[in-house]
Amino acid sequence: MLPGQYPAWGRGILDPHGSGGLALAVTISPPRQDPADEAGIEALVAATWAAAPPSPLGPWLLRAGGGFTPRANAVAALGSPVTSELGAMIEQAEAFYAARRLPARFELTDRQPNPALAKALAERGYVTEGSGTEATLVSPLRMLRSVAPPQRDGRVVIAASPSPAWIDRWWSTLDDRDESQRDAAAELIWDLRGRCGFAAHLVDGEMVATGLAHIDGSWMGLYCLGVAPERRHRGSARRIVGALATWGTANAARAAYVCVADDGGAARQLFDRLGFTVSYRSTFLRSGS
Repeated sequence: MLPGQYPAWGRGILDPHGSGGLALAVTISPPRQDPADEAGIEALVAATWAAAPPSPLGPWLLRAGGGFTPRANAVAALGSPVTSELGAMIEQAEAFYAARRLPARFELTDRQPNPALAKALAERGYVTEGSGTEATLVSPLRMLRSVAPPQRDGRVVIAASPSPAWIDRWWSTLDDRDESQRDAAAELIWDLRGRCGFAAHLVDGEMVATGLAHIDGSWMGLYCLGVAPERRHRGSARRIVGALATWGTANAARAAYVCVADDGGAARQLFDRLGFTVSYRSTFLRSGS
């Protein structure tokens, strides 16, 4: 998730010159697919970024991640329930979040428009959260393996699990971080299921940037990009993306996705420059009560 709208992205973390940031991209385990076929990508992105497996409610997925980021704590409205059941399902979702002391929140996308749900939520007082929409972008990995700038200093290493130092560095790069959510954020990362690559850019032994990739079949989710403030504008983000693209290819991935704020800001500019294109857009609606 990415500047100025959700905790998923911190303002000023990413810049178009490759400085860094935070991208939230999450996966579950639907049928494997070819990267040319994006029909199932919404379900694939919908659910891994949660501290526990999502709870199904009809065609929806209920996600709870301790309150850290809207995406990890929202209903993924992946399908349209029978109209006569819509009100009851909304009430069940609201009870699910109330039991966890979280606000009820729904993620609606333009890939699966649901005007009946949007109307029902508006009537219940739901409001758009943040400053706008979030875009899920995609790119073939072959386009990303060569995006890293020339190796001027340091090196990128990739591990199968995060170290405490990796989590500390990533967390420190979030300009809008809420310290009360740090434990929930760390739990989300530790609980990621499947094959992960935790990248770190090391310069003179110091970790200056992080990135995380998660593989599900032929797709690689890219997120947790973060660069230390003093190292921004020096190519670390591109270096991380290039290294993870090479790692993903070696692990049978063929395409990447990333979720960013669709606000024309630095994060979106960076991924546009790297060749990513829009797959779909999401809006998060939150209960006004």
